Amino acid sequence: MLYLKCTGEVQKAIGLRKADLVDAQAVAAPLGNWYVHRFLIGRTRFFLFMSELNLLSFVLYQGNKPVTVQSLPTMFMGGLSQLLAMRGFEPARIHRALQAYQTGLFAKTDSRKLLGCMNDLVWRYTEMVEFHGGLASCDLTDTIMKMNDMPQRTLNWRNSWDLVEFALLEGDGSLQ
Repeated sequence: MLYLKCTGEVQKAIGLRKADLVDAQAVAAPLGNWYVHRFLIGRTRFFLFMSELNLLSFVLYQGNKPVTVQSLPTMFMGGLSQLLAMRGFEPARIHRALQAYQTGLFAKTDSRKLLGCMNDLVWRYTEMVEFHGGLASCDLTDTIMKMNDMPQRTLNWRNSWDLVEFALLEGDGSLQ
């Protein structure tokens, strides 16, 4: 089961009503539930996806076509699959990561700590893109990879990729 925990900005953007949101449950998926936020870099809208277990994150352009309740989970699945493939995970491990997400629901955010981590990621993504000359000249893939390689205090000074490696091998990939 996939729970996409959407910020108010995302709920408004894709037309989610409060009645459409559920209380997220703990899941057995190796990468856990995901937080979603929408933000601007320059004049371009991005969706930021962040795992609540290991803070693995990636961003996707919104594009010209509106993102909907139906298209957001598909965007997420495609983005996560591509991220793991770019990192060099074998197809079997990518399948293990995604198989638990075949069905999904939208949920409210429920952790101020994780919202703080997400806000920090928004700031860091924005700064890295601007530092490298803006969207026209930065390597967004490299930026995403570097963000997940950064040790984080919330992860006891480990990085997201180390926890993802462990989760997709055998463990639960949690913050503890």
